[in-house]
Amino acid sequence: MQVKQFLSLACLLTPLMAAALPDEQLNVHFRRGQEIPHDQVRVIPESLPNDNIGRNMKRFQPYFNNEGGGGCWPYPAVDSDGNWSGGLKPSGKESGDCRNSVGQVYVRGAWYKGRYGIMYTWFAPKDETGVGGGHRYEWEGAVIWVNNPNVPDAKMVGGAVSAHHGWKTTTNIAGDVSFYQGHPLCKYYVDTAVFGTHRIGWTDTVGGLQPAVAWEQLPAPARNALLSTDWGHATFMLGYGFLDHLANAYPF
Repeated sequence: MQVKQFLSLACLLTPLMAAALPDEQLNVHFRRGQEIPHDQVRVIPESLPNDNIGRNMKRFQPYFNNEGGGGCWPYPAVDSDGNWSGGLKPSGKESGDCRNSVGQVYVRGAWYKGRYGIMYTWFAPKDETGVGGGHRYEWEGAVIWVNNPNVPDAKMVGGAVSAHHGWKTTTNIAGDVSFYQGHPLCKYYVDTAVFGTHRIGWTDTVGGLQPAVAWEQLPAPARNALLSTDWGHATFMLGYGFLDHLANAYPF
């Protein structure tokens, strides 16, 4: 009788114990932070793999130059605790309230059709036109294609820069891409005067480098915030659909 009572009690408790485990996992790994002001999101310290892939991620990290100074500078999108940026409404000046951050660049790489693509993505609180249009949140990126990331003397063999959910690709490295200390030079600029929003392009002007964090090195709360936040008209390219974005940026 006691055995039967024990088994009955165990049967009753099992669903409760099973239900508690996912909640514990949510607490530890997946529970989100909260939306916070864009200028309160703390930068995640630079973290790249300690191998040739990580060293090449740093070596080929593009310098980012805000061409003309009209738009926002890069900002961190999330912090280590899983809090995410509230962004900015596209009003006032194009660069209003978004020119005071060391920034952040998020990095992820993969093989595709015999080449290795390293995708770099930058976040800004807004993307605003010269006449007040645009949208809250901005994600833009660049892909540096190399022959082999596992060797210290990897060669850049192709590149791509993002433009309004598309990519402009090149294999003409000598003609299209300038370098400073081995880093490709990119610009963030308006492609249509006054009415256009911003995109990434190649430049010969040296900008700045932001703390780089590889996708695999991100704290779990930060990674999940990047995946689960609604970025509106902007697209975070390193998460869901990453390989599709990489394929679209393939220049060969």
